[in-house]
Parts: sequence; C-alpha cells; structure tokens
Amino acid sequence: MQIAPTGVHFLRNGLRILTREAHHAPVVSVMVWYGVGSRNEGPGQTGLSHFLEHMLFKGTPAFPLGAVEEGVKERGGVWNAFTSYDYTAYYEVLPSRHLEYGLELEADRMANLSFDAALTMRERGIIVAEKEGSENRPDYWLLSALMENAYQTFPYRHTVLGHKADIKAVTAEALTAHYRRYYCPQNATLVVVGDFETAELLRLAERHFGQIAPGAPVPPLTAQEAEQNAERRLEVRRPGPTAKLLAGYKLPPANHPDMEALQVLSTILSAQGGGFGRSSRLYRQITAKGLGTGVSASIWGLQHGGLFMLSGAPTPETTLEALESALWTEIERLQQDQVSPAEFARAQRIAQTTLGFTLESIPGQARLLGATAMSEGVASFDEMFSRLAAVTPADVQRVAQRYLVPAKRTTARFLPDASATEPSESYQPPVPAEGVKTPQFQLPEAERERITVTQPVAVDRAPAAPTRKTLLDVTRFHRRTLTNGATLLVYQAESLPSVLVRLTLEGGAVHDGDLPGLAALTAQLLVRGTAARSGDELALYSEGLGISLASESGRETAMLRVKGLADQLPQAIELLAEVTLTPTFPADELERLRSRTLVGLRQAANAAEAVSRRRLTEALYPAGHPYRMPISGTEESVPRITQADLVAFHAAHYRPNGAIFTVVGPVDPEQVVGLLESAFGRWTGGAGRPMIPPVGLVAPSQAHFSIAGKSQTDIALGWPLVGRDHPDFLPLELLATIFGGNGTPATSRLFRNLRERYGISYYQHAQFGPAMGPATWSVAMGVNPSRVGEAIDLLKRELGLLAAEPVPAAELAGLKAFLTDYPAVQLESTDRLVGRLVEAERFGLGADWVDRYVTLLNDLTAEQLQAVAARYLDPDRLTIITAGADPVAE
Repeated sequence: MQIAPTGVHFLRNGLRILTREAHHAPVVSVMVWYGVGSRNEGPGQTGLSHFLEHMLFKGTPAFPLGAVEEGVKERGGVWNAFTSYDYTAYYEVLPSRHLEYGLELEADRMANLSFDAALTMRERGIIVAEKEGSENRPDYWLLSALMENAYQTFPYRHTVLGHKADIKAVTAEALTAHYRRYYCPQNATLVVVGDFETAELLRLAERHFGQIAPGAPVPPLTAQEAEQNAERRLEVRRPGPTAKLLAGYKLPPANHPDMEALQVLSTILSAQGGGFGRSSRLYRQITAKGLGTGVSASIWGLQHGGLFMLSGAPTPETTLEALESALWTEIERLQQDQVSPAEFARAQRIAQTTLGFTLESIPGQARLLGATAMSEGVASFDEMFSRLAAVTPADVQRVAQRYLVPAKRTTARFLPDASATEPSESYQPPVPAEGVKTPQFQLPEAERERITVTQPVAVDRAPAAPTRKTLLDVTRFHRRTLTNGATLLVYQAESLPSVLVRLTLEGGAVHDGDLPGLAALTAQLLVRGTAARSGDELALYSEGLGISLASESGRETAMLRVKGLADQLPQAIELLAEVTLTPTFPADELERLRSRTLVGLRQAANAAEAVSRRRLTEALYPAGHPYRMPISGTEESVPRITQADLVAFHAAHYRPNGAIFTVVGPVDPEQVVGLLESAFGRWTGGAGRPMIPPVGLVAPSQAHFSIAGKSQTDIALGWPLVGRDHPDFLPLELLATIFGGNGTPATSRLFRNLRERYGISYYQHAQFGPAMGPATWSVAMGVNPSRVGEAIDLLKRELGLLAAEPVPAAELAGLKAFLTDYPAVQLESTDRLVGRLVEAERFGLGADWVDRYVTLLNDLTAEQLQAVAARYLDPDRLTIITAGADPVAE
C-alpha cells in the first residue's frame, strides 16, 4: 500500500500548510499545530503550555467566551485540543461545507487572544481539578516518577499538566508572554484533511491567515540531557489495588532512521492497536502463561529523544519480580536470536495493517500527519509503508541490541501501600520574591457571577455553506434476511481499503442470572480456542493474515468483530464462523482470563469514578434485576464460573434468532450473502431477547464510599427511567444532551456553568442511552473534596431549571442545528456507523432512521421538553453517590 504525497504549501508569513484530500465522507478536519509543549517551560512554569491550551477556548473580541463552542456546535462539529511534550494542537472536525468556519476561528485565536485575570483564576480551579483527577490513578504517580528519573535535566522530566504549585501561581501576564512567543505563523503548521479542493483551501487560508504577522523566530532549546550509562530504579508506594511495573529505555530523536525498525520490534513484542496482539511475544510468553496482565510495549517518539516503554501488572498468582524477569528475558531473546521469517512477516503485516486502519479515518489521518510532520517531517508520513517494508529481521535485532540495554533503562515499580495516604510531589516550587503572594486559584463568588457565557443562535461569520448532504445514502444500504433467520445489513463504501464485519447477538450480561460476568467471559473466550485451532494457533493464523479478531459482551448484546483488507472478506467470514460456532472454552484459557478479570475488578474497586458509577447502579436497581450487576462480574462471582457454565451459555444465546450481521466496506452484497449462507447455513435456534422488568420509584438517598490516597471526589447521581421504545425516550435523550452532552461533544449546561462559570470541575457529563428496559439517566463529575456540597447543590439547581422553565429558543435551536449536522462527523467512523445501523435494526427504527432522527428532533418543542423534565427529572428523588477522597467542609 502506498500513501499519496501530502500537499506542502507555505504562506508568505511562514505558515506551513499540509493538505490531503479524502472524499469518502463529507467531513473535513482542520488542525493547527504549534511547536511548543512542556519542553518549553522553565523553572516555576511547569504546566504553562497546557494552561495556555485551556485559555485558547476563552474567546477573543471577535468570538466572545462561549461563541465558538456554540458556533462549532451549530455546524455539527467537534473541537478540542491537546498538549504534549513537544507540541500543542487544536482541531475542528466539521461537515466539509463548514471548512471556512474552522479556518476563520483558528486564525482568529492565533492572533487575537487576550487574557482576563478573573478567567485565568477561574481556569486554575479547572486545571487543578484535572490534575487531581489524574492523581486519583496509580498509573499517574508511576509515570510521573519514571519521567522525573529518566530525564535528569531536560524538561521532559516534568508532567505536561505541571506541578500543582506552579499551576496555582500562573498569571495572565505569564500566559500572555508564552502566547506571544510561540503562537505565530513561523511556529505553526496548518493541517487540513478531508472533503475539499486544495486550490479553494489555499485561497481561504490566505484570506484568514495571510495577514497575521510572522512572529519572531522561536529560540532553540538549550537544555541537554546527558547520556544515561546505568540503570535507574525507583519505587512508588501509595494506596492501590495491585503492583505495577513501568520501564523506559532511552531512544534517539523521533526523526532517527531506526524508528521504523523499533516500531516493528514493538509490534513483535505486543502489537498494540487495531485489535491485534494475541500472536505477540509478550502475550504468548507472559500473559498467556499467567505471569502478567496488561503487558505491553510502546514507543514514545519525542523530538529530543524518547522512550521505549514496557508495562504490566502481575497476576494474583505471581509476583512483580517474576513479571520483571519475564520481560527482561523477552528483550534478551530479541537481542540474541534473530526473529524467524514467519514471525517477522506477521509483525510487519500487522504494523502495516494497523497503519492502514488509522488512515481510514479523516481525523485520524490528520492527527497522524500532524504529529509525524512536527516530530519527523512530512516525508516520513508519505513514506510510512515503504519504510516499514524496508525493515529486515537483522534491523530488529540490531536496534534491540543497541537501545534495549539495562544501562539505558529506567525501571519504576508501583507497590501498594495503604499507609501512604497523602498525595505528594517531590517537586519544590521556586520561592517567590519577597512580598510577592501566590494568588489563590478558587474564583471568588462575585467574579464567578461576572463571567457570562454567550450563546448566540448563529455565529455565521463565514459565507453560507452548501446544502447538507444526506447522512446515509440509501442506495448503498442493503438489508436481507438469511435462511437461518439472522438479519444482514450491508453498507457499501467503495473508497475504504478495508472491510468490517460485525456480528451482534442477544447474548449480553442481562442473561447472567446468578453468575455475574458469565456473558463477558463467554464472549472473550470465543477467540481463545476452537474445534479446529487452539487459541495460540487462531491468533497466529488471523494475525498472520492481517485480520483483527475481537469479541466482547455488553449489557444486552454480545459482539464479534473481524476486520481486514477488502480482499480478505472470505477469510474474515470463515474466521467469524469458526469462533462463533465451534468455540471450545479451553480450561487453561479460562483460568488465565479469570485471573486477568479479577485483577481488573480490583483495579476498578480502587478507581473512584468506577466505584461511584457501580454503586449508583446497585442503588437504582433491586437485587436480581438484570441491569444491576457489573458486566465483568464481581470478585465473588467470577471464581464460581465453570467451563460447563460457558458451554451452556453459548448453546443458549449464541444463536441466529435476533442476530445481526453488519458489513461495511467495498463489498458486493450478493457475495456477502453467499459467504454467510455457506458459513452459517446450518446455524439455528435461539431464545431472542429477554423481558426486562420495570423499576418503580426509587427512594432518594445519598452515600459516600471512601478510597484511600485519592485527591478528588467523584460524584454520580441519577434515576432509572424508560426504555428505547417508550415515547418519552427521545425527549429524555435530548434533555441529557442539553444538560450534560450525553456522549456528544456539544456544549452543555454543565460545561457552561459548573465548569466555565464556577470552575468547579474538569469532567462533567450526563448520559442516557438506548436500552430494552429502564435505562439510567445519570450525571457524573469529579471535584475537589472541599467543593462536593457546592457541586451537588449546583447540580440540583441546574436540574430543577429543566422542569421550571422552557429551554430558551436560542439554546434549543443551537442544539438542534448541531444534531442535524453532527451525524456526518460521527458516522465517518465505520465502527460508529455500524453501531447506529445495529441500533436502528434492534429497535425497529428503519433503514432511514439516521436521517429521520433529525426530523424527529426538530419536531420537539421547548414545552414538550419541559413537561418531560417535570415528569422524570425531579432533584428531590435523586440517588447520589460519592467516592474517592472524603468530602471536607468548605
């Protein structure tokens, strides 16, 4: 496979523009990358680049605070940003007819940002909340300690978020100086990928970016990291569920010619991404042997020298020392013995296929192009496939011998220690000059109320866009009923290089009965051994073809998924039939998976967000209800599940009654029908869907679950309401979107008020999704322990407003505009497209549902929404759960 050359263009002010046309979806991704990250921060300034990223969302004179969020939302788009060690990037993904809007707003905030002192102070609270949310995870402390020791002088040693003392000390003046130094055309790259014409794009780029002053040349970094000549070892002792290991070997800069060989080496070890990995060495030699879980290898490619990372946790049956020894053994094998031709060919094909999967997505392609261009150069992106193809087994052995040596390694071990209860940082902030006070980061009440978030009905600054294209081309959609009764949905997408086949079955956790976790274990074990092949043989065969094979169970359904290049459709369907019809549930694989599941459950029991959500579900649904227990089971139930239980569950629920095959790619529907009839023709039976009992009124309650060593308290609250077939489902879904996003990036009331006005939280969202029975309408957020009471009061107040007054016309019009265009962005992903097709089929919504949904939403009135909110969303009936750090008095 070859990548067509990227268009490289420059404006007179030095702005570099990279273009790639992709016309398979009416979507465009606009990204601006700046050559500034945490590496550019001096003493006392850690976190400044990330803080600045937050402030670029606070508006300019042309786009006041809140105007861009509403403008992007009204156009059905998403926008966000991220800060890394080497760069900061901002992006919009929009229906392609709104390309100019994305260019206009990015040009505006490149040149016209100003920093309000009150907004800066408010944002400190949000960033501190983000930091404290990270501190709730043991992985954060482990990675922070490793980076601080791996890099002795270079700024990579500091976290991207920064140290809390420095975050609290950031001023508007410091942000202004950072912005003026680094945010200019000479230090920026504009990346545009998607459905556009290059000539028109360049004309628009000149219009919006061409008049911005070039800016002064960015001074080069002078910090130098001395060569590491001895292993560095450290331990992190904190409360946590399990021990963990993280190791990093020093690597050359990201543009070094050895990086492709290192990528193939990483794939040989763990093949992360794309649904691959079970044929890799770390899985076969460590995970499959019960020595570790979550064991992986990855490359951190950084401009000034990155790390080759190894990570994992021991299983309950082994030790951290045994896991570490096994990892070093696998590294030594790569150094001593050249990889066999068969293993090398498999890894090389997986690496190339994974890359191909990434390039299917317009946003994914834009992100990979930008990151590669910033760190390695545009040529590296265009030559990715050819450079991977040029790697040899000798190259892999050579780079293993050169870079993966103990002298270049930093090893960090996380050891659970219940006595280490207080969060801490080894970092000491610079001492302020005499008489200078560090500002407080919590915004005074008067300043909170002064901040207003504008909500224009339309910020239509760009010329009128062309008419919206149909979201789902019905001429490319085909629905058939197979002879065994299963439904087949085919969506022809000729421009895609790959084909995705998914089988959805009525085999989810609602069927678990008194063995929670049974459906999940059954689904996962399908791909770990069949009548024809052992789990090891199955992985070697499928991944040798470059076909990813995955299976999992959700609350109501189970899913099997195969994906490969288009010419592999026959082999993909054969594999799907093999794992669906003839799994053997090997006893040794069951024990390994059981052990990994128990580790995951213990980790979840230490994660405040997971605990708050689980305890909310338990409080809302009575004992015995099929929605009550965790999908992955409990520490009590998982050990009781036997091989016989798995066989019986498979026999009862992996049947064609209610099954849905969904195929997306450049396929011939008649060929698909023939292949499926041949592979699944004798498959029969099935009980179909269960009846989900209703849930009566739940008495209001509030409970807290303390978890030692946490910096943040997570809140979850809600009610059990109605199923997908209820006439109130759609307005309740829209109310969840208005209130807290409901899985979309649309600006919500929680975002505008609890985050933007009060600075009370970093994450906050509402959720309500389709289900056969009474789905939970829930809200979740994370806050400082001192602000729990305030947060709950504000949540109740905001919920009360949904029933007390109609949604304002401007707010409702903006949201409807978003939901009209957003499916074009959402369905650009084949996985999300398949998800919507399956939803429409399961609930009898019809093939035209994706487009008809827009009409139904636009028919809803503010008065209807208010009436539904009054009927269901009563703040006085809430069940409220908090978990993590103990709330404290404010």
